Amino acid sequence: MQNLHRNGEPVSLLGDSGYPQRPWLMTPYNNPAPGSAEETYNELHTKARVIVENTFGRLKNRWRCLCKDRVLHYKPLKCAQIVTACSVLHNIALDLRVPAPQDHVIDVNQMEVPWREEQDHSLLTLGRLLRDQLARRLHGPVT
Repeated sequence: MQNLHRNGEPVSLLGDSGYPQRPWLMTPYNNPAPGSAEETYNELHTKARVIVENTFGRLKNRWRCLCKDRVLHYKPLKCAQIVTACSVLHNIALDLRVPAPQDHVIDVNQMEVPWREEQDHSLLTLGRLLRDQLARRLHGPVT
């Protein structure tokens, strides 16, 4: 994502507050004021993350290879191809009404790996600026 962003692609990931804010990684605000653009942003951010986490949980429940050892066993491109293949097969299974395994439901929150990265203050500053612009756009005009 960082490379896509550097090349001018308007893309970003959603991260929780455990991740550092970056231009390509949108994280929530800490303690936004009620009724503010920041609060609206956090509400929409949370709704989007719930959908993403539920999707990951469903995929990991059906395709256990996605949660083995909680580490990447392949290069990121290969991992993306595996996740894409699992997603396509999952959608086919849904269309054919093939039930997902029920014996082991995975809590996505238990799967998170702590994020460690040295602070790059210029990236943090740019990330916050972009998040502020997004928050104002999502909040819309105040009437």
